[in-house]
Amino acid sequence: MSVDAIQLWGLVAVLAALVLLIMLWPLVKRRGGDVAPREAYDINVYKDQLLEIEADLERGLLSEDQGEAARTEIKRRMLACAENSEAVTQADPSGSNVLLISAVALFVPVGAVLLYLGLGNPGEPDQPLAERKAHSIAAPSEQDTEILEATTKLAKHLEGNPDDLPGWRLLARTYLTQGRYADSVSAYANAYRLSSNDQEIVVNYAEAMTLASDALVTDQSHALFVKALALDATNPKARYYLGMYAVQHGDVRGAMQEWINLAAMSPPDAPWLQILDQQIGRAAKESGIDPTTIEPSAEAKALALQIRDEIARAQAEQAGAPEPTNEDVKAAMGMSEGDRNEMIRSMVQRLADRMKEDPTMDGWLRLEKAYRVLGETVLADEAAANAAKLR
Repeated sequence: MSVDAIQLWGLVAVLAALVLLIMLWPLVKRRGGDVAPREAYDINVYKDQLLEIEADLERGLLSEDQGEAARTEIKRRMLACAENSEAVTQADPSGSNVLLISAVALFVPVGAVLLYLGLGNPGEPDQPLAERKAHSIAAPSEQDTEILEATTKLAKHLEGNPDDLPGWRLLARTYLTQGRYADSVSAYANAYRLSSNDQEIVVNYAEAMTLASDALVTDQSHALFVKALALDATNPKARYYLGMYAVQHGDVRGAMQEWINLAAMSPPDAPWLQILDQQIGRAAKESGIDPTTIEPSAEAKALALQIRDEIARAQAEQAGAPEPTNEDVKAAMGMSEGDRNEMIRSMVQRLADRMKEDPTMDGWLRLEKAYRVLGETVLADEAAANAAKLR
């Protein structure tokens, strides 16, 4: 037998002895007659309860009848416990654990050795956790492989076509969804170079910068969010991150005001409303500011009306209906939220159907705007890409 094998089995013997000692100690100790520990504990608890009853009687929390009934019940339980304890004490404490101790002492080490001989392999090299994780990461799924290949092809294509704006936009967005934030920043920088006044590119460029900085809104990304808001005062992503910037600079009330303004402008089914509620609630809890004391600004209220007005007018026009009058708009505003949203979505769908049959750049851009207001980011990006193809 080699020295390594001798050392291994020596270590196994020591560990087996320690495990047996831990397992057998309660059995050996119990033979010494550690009598009725549970019953003794219960009796002490009942004694404490009797003292509590006396204290409650003195404070007037219990009447004499209630106190007497409680005392009687507790004393009955104490008697039952005492009888139980007596029965355990009179039982043969040694009676005996020898068979159980012998079985444990024999089968535990023998079973462990047999299990190791069947499954173990002392010649197998160690596999650290980090190495196993790296191995699992190194084996991506077939779908992941296809996405990586497509991303690599697109990046290579852009090396030879640096002015392909839709390509840079798509690559940047792909990197962002893959969590490759630094690469996304680089791709968005090229898209921004080609179209610095595209508010969607501006705001996504700023978001990529923020994510690459561990969710910190830097001064550079802040400037881009401000620019995006100047290009489109209703941009929800810009308003959200401007609120984050305010929090990070100690202006919690300013952040809550920004988020409350955004909530007032948002459709009832906007996907970001839940996140907004969480952020407002967290800020309120940490600062002690009651959010109900903060009203949406006059600008936010005006923009909310403008958003609904623009959607109704634009989608009615694209659907082939005459442009609604002011009276029509007022009537629409009197609808319930559900009816109004259903009307707007049906108009947007008709516009989308028309663009499939008779695509125009202006139509795609209007469709993009409508989708963004409704929070349909993926569909808005597709509409923007289709508009870019017609330029």
